[in-house]
Amino acid sequence: MKKKFLTSLFLLLVLSTFLVACGEDDGEMSDQEKAEKFAEEMKPKMEERIHAEDYNNFVKTIKFEKNVEISPMGGVFVHATINDKYDVNFTLNYNDKNDVATYSFDDELAKKMGNFDKDKPAPLPNEKNTSQNTSSELKIILSKYKLNL
Repeated sequence: MKKKFLTSLFLLLVLSTFLVACGEDDGEMSDQEKAEKFAEEMKPKMEERIHAEDYNNFVKTIKFEKNVEISPMGGVFVHATINDKYDVNFTLNYNDKNDVATYSFDDELAKKMGNFDKDKPAPLPNEKNTSQNTSSELKIILSKYKLNL
């Protein structure tokens, strides 16, 4: 009886030690968790890029996959589905939080969106506003300059 009790106590001690050691959290996120968090933060930028390339207003829904992949070079691959049918792939770069590094559409989707055979990426809405703001600011500066003469 005493031997059974000691064996049970020993097994309980070993099991509790194992559970504590395995469940110990050092407070740091894994690389996968960091990539998923970064992809979540970049969703608005990815949506903005999709809508900027959508000249025909074809896109109705965008669904992002929850699982992301990490490339050997450290980039983050994100897959999305447009209108429950067409695939879009993004590569995100931790160093560039202002825009997506690269993206690709299915050929059929590109045709429907009206951006097939475009030489360069469509300007984002904030890029369009920047050039307009710069010219309006220049006009204000010139008008002040003329008034001060």
